[in-house]
Amino acid sequence: MAQKTERWVLNYLIETCRDGERGFRHAANHVQNAALKTLFLEITTQRDTFATALLPHAHRLGGPNEGDGSVAGALHRGWMSLRDTLGGHHDEAVLKEAEHGEHAALAAYEDALAGVLAPPTREEIERQCAEVKQSYNRVSSHAIA
Repeated sequence: MAQKTERWVLNYLIETCRDGERGFRHAANHVQNAALKTLFLEITTQRDTFATALLPHAHRLGGPNEGDGSVAGALHRGWMSLRDTLGGHHDEAVLKEAEHGEHAALAAYEDALAGVLAPPTREEIERQCAEVKQSYNRVSSHAIA
C-alpha cells in the first residue's frame, strides 16, 4: 500500500470531522435525555471547529477535497436511522452508535499521527486527538438516567 500523504491525511480527518458533526447532530435530534442531547450538540460544535482548524493546513497542500463525508460516515448515519425506525429512538441504542462513531474517529486521529506530518499540522492534530479522546470517554461513560 502506498504511503498516505499529508494532504490525504488532512482530507480524511476533515471528512471524519464533518461525518462526526452530521452524525452527532442526527443523534442529538433523536434522543430524549437532555444531558445526552447537550453532550451530542457540544461534540457537533467541536467537530465543526476541528474541521475548520484543519482547512488552512489542507489549503497549504492544495486544498481540501470537496464531498459530503465518507462512505463509512453515511453508512453509520444510515444504521442510526434504521435503529431509530426499529427501536423507537431508544437513547441507549443511539448512545451505543455514538460511542462506536467516537471510537472510529479516535482511530482515524491515531492513524494520522502515525504518519509523517509537518510540525504545525502535527501539533494541531495532536491537540484535536486529545480532545477526541476526552469526548470518547465522555460518551463511553455517559449513563442514561
